[in-house]
Amino acid sequence: MFRAAFFFLAATLIFAPLAFGAAEPWSMMVVQLLTGCGCLCLAWSWGRGDGRSLYRVPGVLPLILLLLWIFLQCVPLPVTFVRTFAPSVYEVYRPVLEISGHDLLMPLTVNQRATLFEGMRIATYVLLYILTVQILSSGRYLRKTVWIVAWLAIGIAFLAIIQKFTSPDRIYWFRATPPNAGTVGPWVYHNHYAGFMEMVLPLVLALFFFYRPTVDPDRPLRNRVAALFSSSGSDLHFLLGFGAIVIVASVFVSLSRGGIISLGLASVFFLVVVPRRVLRTRLPTYAFLLTGAVLLVTWFGWGNVAAKFGAVLSRTGGIEDVRLVVWRDSVRIISDFLLTGTGFATFFHVYPLYTTLTTGFVIDHAHNDYLELLTDGGLIGFSLAAWFVLAVLREGWSKIGIRRDRYAVFLSVGAMTGIIAILLHGVTDFNMRNGANGLYFFFLCGLLVSAGNTRLYYRTRPTLLAGAGAGSGKVLLAAGFLLAATALLVRGGGIVAGVGYAGIADTYLSGKLNREKLERVAATARRAGRYDPLEGKYSFALGSALIFLKQPEGAMTSFMQAARKDPLSGVFLQRLALVLASTDRAAAEELMHTAYARALNKEYLVLTWADWLLSMNERDKAVTMLGKVFADNPLLTEKFLPILSRYSFDREEVTAMLPDSVSSWYHYGALLEKRGDLEGAEFYRTRALDFLDAEEMIQPWFFSQLYRFYLRRSEEDKAVAVLRRAIEVLPDEPSFHVYLGDYYRAAGIRYRAREEYEQALLLEPADDRVRRKLEKLTGKR
Repeated sequence: MFRAAFFFLAATLIFAPLAFGAAEPWSMMVVQLLTGCGCLCLAWSWGRGDGRSLYRVPGVLPLILLLLWIFLQCVPLPVTFVRTFAPSVYEVYRPVLEISGHDLLMPLTVNQRATLFEGMRIATYVLLYILTVQILSSGRYLRKTVWIVAWLAIGIAFLAIIQKFTSPDRIYWFRATPPNAGTVGPWVYHNHYAGFMEMVLPLVLALFFFYRPTVDPDRPLRNRVAALFSSSGSDLHFLLGFGAIVIVASVFVSLSRGGIISLGLASVFFLVVVPRRVLRTRLPTYAFLLTGAVLLVTWFGWGNVAAKFGAVLSRTGGIEDVRLVVWRDSVRIISDFLLTGTGFATFFHVYPLYTTLTTGFVIDHAHNDYLELLTDGGLIGFSLAAWFVLAVLREGWSKIGIRRDRYAVFLSVGAMTGIIAILLHGVTDFNMRNGANGLYFFFLCGLLVSAGNTRLYYRTRPTLLAGAGAGSGKVLLAAGFLLAATALLVRGGGIVAGVGYAGIADTYLSGKLNREKLERVAATARRAGRYDPLEGKYSFALGSALIFLKQPEGAMTSFMQAARKDPLSGVFLQRLALVLASTDRAAAEELMHTAYARALNKEYLVLTWADWLLSMNERDKAVTMLGKVFADNPLLTEKFLPILSRYSFDREEVTAMLPDSVSSWYHYGALLEKRGDLEGAEFYRTRALDFLDAEEMIQPWFFSQLYRFYLRRSEEDKAVAVLRRAIEVLPDEPSFHVYLGDYYRAAGIRYRAREEYEQALLLEPADDRVRRKLEKLTGKR
């Protein structure tokens, strides 16, 4: 059974990266099952008394406490307790609690389902860490496992490079990925590929240096070269060296800035930390690796790499990256949920409430593992995770200094280097949130402990680790069984529910849908809710169907359940507000505001909110609401301008709604022009220029749009007045001088036309079109 436990460990390590980085529910379920089965086999092997012992695992206490904390976040607790120790979490649930009026319990997380599934993922990693330490206490299986990981990494690197240049938008040449996803190898996200490779490269380097043939430096060069290529292990040495070069090149090809930097720093760390007594390596070995990597990357081209690093620099030399905005917003989340956090894996749900981004980006992670750990777990979760990492690093460092076995020392340094690399990369990305990368981080922690303690040649005990307690085998057996069972019941239930719900997910519900189809939607939603009871969208779908089945009380109950399951869903809260409006209009109006603030895609809620206010004869409130929405997010203005016209707002109302933005006023004027309202078009196009001071950068088209509008109406005097104002504001823009020169030439004022053309050429000497106009005007060539 010990051999079976090793099989499950090896299968997990191979499957996780190849299954698209274990980033999907089905692949994570398989990883959880494999790990649970491995623990069951190991515990069975111990229980049969076949001579295998279980050993004490460093850092297991903080891991157990961390798991308890994660699952505690999921447990419903008294409302008074949550309000006292996690007031910000209470505020998230408060709008729903005020409506229901009788909830006595609530969790410490803002989304129970997300935190529960994250807890199962972390539990999988914890058991894999324990499994790794136990199995790799055997020198035989330690060697086998390291070889499996090394060859797997080299193979994936080859695959990644070939796939990048032959099928950059499909994984394995058949699995389509989202546009601009940056797919590399089996990973959809290129930074996760780089994170995996930076963890396993040090292991390949460790084997490369270990298998370097020993050559007498006092012998002639010819003899040394011959000995280098003919010595035992030289073939492995060069093959591993070539594999390391391919891995490095693949990280550069991935264009992951954080990966490239982390890889470089980790390589330096490896060479600095590895003891001189075991390295026995001279300058040519380093030169071989460095030269090979540089040449291979050069063959692929440095241009894309340089462009990728240059993309973060602004015109003034500063750093421009959306991560900086997300980090600032994350600090605000941390300050509000400092002690307990929002709940593990809930960043995606809580971030819309704090975002200051005005773009349409969907931010599902903080792009900083440390900030996200603080937002999700608070100081409690962060402290426990840091305790574990420091305990493992301390254990590994202490053994590197005292072990004399070269293989053990090289592996220890390699494992520690991989851990350091991913910790460095965690400053700019979220590798720990990827299924395979998080798994390999815990595997490296187990490998660091094992390599530092396992004796490859021994007479008494195979490891320096102390024996575990008498009941540890039974605990491991129970944990393995529980992990495998939850994989089937909880994760499997979620998958089954999702597959069933997919058949009705795109059904457009309305009063025109026949009763049979509405009942089928309701039945499917109920069934999905039984398989996955914490998923709010199934309760929401059921409530939507019940509305059209004329069952308002059942619909209200379903919408309340959806809102309790996901109180940060703006869609759920808005639908609840619409149903509530018939009984409590004031509460419904307050809930509408809350729903919009919490919505991920706010544009989907704006029109429903406006329709509701207008249906309640609250026209002034609708105008005020739309004005505030457009002021907070000017990009929505242009998107909804055509739709707003159906509400017959007058000019005073539209003026109150439009934000202080040139673009918004111009687009509304352009819309009116298309509809034949030239007077209104002139009003809004002209007023657009009143907001120049509100713009970060004044663009030439701000003026040219109005200039062309007047030309189309043959109002040349007004057009020229716009050009003169444009030249006052943007004196270095050559196109305005050209337009003005064209006007003077048409008016027969040749000397003024010449002056404007000459000024345009001073600003843009290479403009041959203007030069030809000037030559035609003056008759000179």
